[in-house]
Amino acid sequence: MKKKLLFAFMLYSFVTFSQSKEKIYLINENEKISKQQFEALDKEKFYFTKIKNDSSIISIANSRQKIIQLNPTQQSQISLYLDKIIGVNYDSTKKTMIHLYRKNQKIGNDAEYKRYWSWIESNSNKYQAFLLGSKNSKIVENSKKHIFLDNDGLFENSFFSKSDFEINHILIKPSGEVYVFYGMEDILNVLDKSVD
Repeated sequence: MKKKLLFAFMLYSFVTFSQSKEKIYLINENEKISKQQFEALDKEKFYFTKIKNDSSIISIANSRQKIIQLNPTQQSQISLYLDKIIGVNYDSTKKTMIHLYRKNQKIGNDAEYKRYWSWIESNSNKYQAFLLGSKNSKIVENSKKHIFLDNDGLFENSFFSKSDFEINHILIKPSGEVYVFYGMEDILNVLDKSVD
């Protein structure tokens, strides 16, 4: 009888302890919000992660887009780097859309995306676009298809070191303003969200 009572107590304690984990909801990794606010967030504007530990379950909503301002030194470094890897096809006076791929599975389709490249061509006086493979992506460069490699990991390390997505994007304006997009699959949709 004592064994059954001890087992029942242990089972009750385990179930109670398992269910008593604190649930925490965060937006952009640091601002605490309510469960209702968290559940009401737009799934297209945020991506969601969950962290579990012994005492809590933390649900995090991160924005798929953020805007940052480069200082003149950072802007110059990025411009020089793009000039180095892209060469004469790069123009620092234009808005530059960069799509960064960690794997080579999607880059071929995006290089042939007619509607996207047609828009870039029609607006080539103000915009340019490039598909960059990260240094471990095994992507083969093809300048005719706007495919280049970020062998030094500048974009990966500067903008996407915390991103879990296979494809990420940035739009760099000549003013140094940068739109950063995480994980969106359709490059035309990214372009639509970044055009003023």
